[in-house]
Amino acid sequence: IERFELEDPSFHPYTSKFDYYLDRKVQLTAQELRGKKLFDSPTGGNCASCHIDQVGVDGSHPLFTDFNFQALGVPRNPELRANADPKYFDMGLCGPLRTDQASDKSNCGLFKSVSLRNTATRQVFFHNGRFHTLKDALRFYVQRDTNPAKWYPKDAHGKVDKFNDLPVALRVNVDTTDEPLTRKAGERPVWSEQDIDDVAAFLATLNDDYVLKPKQSK
Repeated sequence: IERFELEDPSFHPYTSKFDYYLDRKVQLTAQELRGKKLFDSPTGGNCASCHIDQVGVDGSHPLFTDFNFQALGVPRNPELRANADPKYFDMGLCGPLRTDQASDKSNCGLFKSVSLRNTATRQVFFHNGRFHTLKDALRFYVQRDTNPAKWYPKDAHGKVDKFNDLPVALRVNVDTTDEPLTRKAGERPVWSEQDIDDVAAFLATLNDDYVLKPKQSK
């Protein structure tokens, strides 16, 4: 049902700057184009592998999701009341809210890749709302492994408690094989701060209700 809702024009107006760019009614700025290149790069951000931004074979504009599920190891959110209980974990596909996949432990920690349309207008990011700005969400994505101490707390032994929003036994489900989630602590992130600014600028072109100026249209 969700797939059809996203494809239904009444559900989504497709009036973003990016949509007009695809229709050749407006040009993206140099910064927005740099951001798109970083977004698409399979050896960099690799975002488009899940948040597909290519026009469909029928000419339909992209939904910026492949409808698949990912485990990104987002840090635990202390703002959530349920998380005051150290034994509580939101494990996505395998519970506690969804139970039909609970028997397969490889599903634990997996959440659906959301559409990135209008993502720059959001106030919370990722399944648990851990981040409140788009740029912080992007920073986490590329710095999760290069600087884990920045994002995760330390345990009782002083070790960084990476992927702390999942039980220890299930942390093996977190993606560490797809770029850019393959890095090691101390390595350089695939994006610089300037790159993050550029990607954020590109993602802002996905906001609906872009005002197309008369001189921009053909």
